[in-house]
Amino acid sequence: MMEHAQSVQQRQKRNLILFIVSYVINNLASGILYDTYVNYLQEVSLSTATSFWAFYGYATFLSAFILLLAPKSGYKKLLLFCAAATSAAFFCVVYIKSEMVFYLSTLLALTGVQLHFIMLAPYVAAYADHAGGKSIDWYTRTYYMGYVGYFLTTFLGGAATVKLFSVHAGFSYAEAKAQTAYIAEVSKSVRTAYLDGNRDVLIITGLVTLLSILPILFIHEKKEDYAAVTEQKQSLRERARDIISVLFRKDALMYLLYWALISFAMGLFTSYYTVFLNRNLHIDKAIASLLVSISYAAIVLFMLFTPYVVKKLGTVGTICFTVLLSVPFMLIIANGDRFGKAMIPMVGIGLFMRAGLANLGSPAESSLSMMIAPKHLRPAFTSVVNFMAGIVSIVSGNFTGKFLFATQEGYRSAYYIAAALYFLAALVMVTLFQKYNRKEEEA
Repeated sequence: MMEHAQSVQQRQKRNLILFIVSYVINNLASGILYDTYVNYLQEVSLSTATSFWAFYGYATFLSAFILLLAPKSGYKKLLLFCAAATSAAFFCVVYIKSEMVFYLSTLLALTGVQLHFIMLAPYVAAYADHAGGKSIDWYTRTYYMGYVGYFLTTFLGGAATVKLFSVHAGFSYAEAKAQTAYIAEVSKSVRTAYLDGNRDVLIITGLVTLLSILPILFIHEKKEDYAAVTEQKQSLRERARDIISVLFRKDALMYLLYWALISFAMGLFTSYYTVFLNRNLHIDKAIASLLVSISYAAIVLFMLFTPYVVKKLGTVGTICFTVLLSVPFMLIIANGDRFGKAMIPMVGIGLFMRAGLANLGSPAESSLSMMIAPKHLRPAFTSVVNFMAGIVSIVSGNFTGKFLFATQEGYRSAYYIAAALYFLAALVMVTLFQKYNRKEEEA
């Protein structure tokens, strides 16, 4: 019996580690997707770029539906889809020049990345209980290791784009770097060289993303890992009734409201960091990517303290604290050009602190969502949460594409609107979730 228990623990711990490895590689692609990819779209398909968050919403819909297959198919097959879809999208957007392909590739890339992300909560919940250690520790490890991937590719992606641009244009690195600060005003030949540099980075990313298939292949899952073992199978009607019973509880509805506010706010600015820095503040591409990558490093650093903060403030207290404190730093970013010569360090501090604080609570958010739903309904509840987030993201993306980003100054206004929505989300959380504000030792 003891040997069997140890065997189960080793298998589940190994499965978690392999998931984290695949998640890190997937986040390498995410770092390029939300930086170089979006900037590339600004040049080749502006309508896709300005409505990027709407595509994120469509991808969230698809991901939510696909995740419903988990109780039948398991997580391993879905993870393989994530790797293949994301890689294929990067190749398609480079080699097939068509507006429809830009739409579909963006949707496919975001679906692969988003499905991997939303799978994190139910996957970790399925294995953490018997893998050794506390659940919040596994959530934290997964998140901060994932952001290591974000950091690496956002930093290296910006520098690599400038370097490859300089090679194609026949410029020195310094000259190419300076050209990117006003890329909208360069000559046609320089713009072509800039696009070629972007394409090279996207091709490399597509190849790297394929590597995430390797750790996934070594995952050894069993049906009891992802499907609750019951005395008798539930009918579709009974399962639907159980899901509805969870959704119409006050706490579940309020969690959905919280995520609606956060999702809409995120759609206004998180995909457009380097666009705003480069085209509004005229910070060159390499420095802009460096500042954003440093903010991802902040996420990794701050998440190391998540277990400690949760222990002191509780799950809900951590979420409220981090969301509220991120607001003033969003306003610093929006007003970066008012700091004169101190613009770059102030914007860097704003990005660093906002990203670190906002994401310090991410493991707590995942943990809270899994407290609300019983084990056998966790994938379904996660899908519903992301289905709702998808609707909101589509609305947010269409709002930016058709209205807010009609002028370049709209990229600045986005930070003010998002700050107000973050404040409302924190109020929803603090007033309605006190019963879930458990200390970590009680969780």
